[in-house]
Amino acid sequence: MEKNDLAVTEMRPYMSNRNLLVIAVLSGIGGVMSTYIGYLANLFNSMLGVPFGAGQFLSGLHVLWIILAAGLVKKTGAASIAGLLKGCIEFFTGGTHGITIIVVSLVQGIIVDLVLVVFRRYTLTGLSLAGGLAAVSNVLVFQLLYFSGVAWGYIAFIAFLAFVSGIVFAGAFGCHVLNIITGAKVFHYDHQNEDLSSPAPARNSRLKITVTGIIFLFFIGGAGYYFTQVYIPPWSGPKCAVEGAVEHPLEFCLPDFDEQKTTIRAELKGLYTHVDEKEYTGVPVSKILEKAGPRAGSTVLKVSGYDGYTIEFALDKVMADDRFILIEEEGMLRLVAANYEGSCWVRQVNMMVIE
Repeated sequence: MEKNDLAVTEMRPYMSNRNLLVIAVLSGIGGVMSTYIGYLANLFNSMLGVPFGAGQFLSGLHVLWIILAAGLVKKTGAASIAGLLKGCIEFFTGGTHGITIIVVSLVQGIIVDLVLVVFRRYTLTGLSLAGGLAAVSNVLVFQLLYFSGVAWGYIAFIAFLAFVSGIVFAGAFGCHVLNIITGAKVFHYDHQNEDLSSPAPARNSRLKITVTGIIFLFFIGGAGYYFTQVYIPPWSGPKCAVEGAVEHPLEFCLPDFDEQKTTIRAELKGLYTHVDEKEYTGVPVSKILEKAGPRAGSTVLKVSGYDGYTIEFALDKVMADDRFILIEEEGMLRLVAANYEGSCWVRQVNMMVIE
């Protein structure tokens, strides 16, 4: 009987079904919430007038779910699995970075695992360092893939923002959430099947629990608004609306204007990015606006992406510009403004407003 018991113990899987379920649930929530957090980050960039970077202040919130999965499962590799699943879910729910986000999220999970292996215990210091380094890794991955030519001083600055965000929102906040769960004894740990020591016990005051609850409710409420009022599912196809001072407000898909398609050559010259001259095929915005019928006296065209980024153009110049086109790229609409600088090439276009 003892031999049979020993055999059963030795054959116990590395991760239990409960562990895998916890990872799956947190990865699912994290993947969906990260799509919303990406939207918030782009709003932050828009408010400060930069195409990217400032939103790294929120990057720790992407890592939070990986930290929670690692802290609840307490098995080496849990963070990596959570990162991979989270990236896949974010990709399939229409994340703004495309398939690259799977690599970014997986790297974040691997870094969290490596740091926790070194610390061997879920301390505030260990979790904060894991969160900070994981958040920084997304800056480095995007630098390798997209930001060629960007000044290293700027990269260092946004990496610092990401590191601080990772410490605060992923590490410190994540450790606090884990302590609340541990103190409330709502999660049962299998002490015979864990690699790392449990978090040190912490006293959870009613104020801490209340503040934590308010923060989660704030993000859940914001995410609810985003997914019901702003979000466009990737499977529905990219659409755009023309509103404001027009005779015929319209919502359209680019194939609606296939007969007006044209091909131009353009070079993206941005302050932080550069794309060599190449061909773009799309529909002149002037043809779309003609169908909407701008009202007399209208002078401004505002083009917005669903991430909140907005640029204004002089309407008369747009109507006379045959190199100002809307194209479909990677399942989204993009403005190619050949006669303007790179910051005017709006991505994920979903709204054009005439004033």
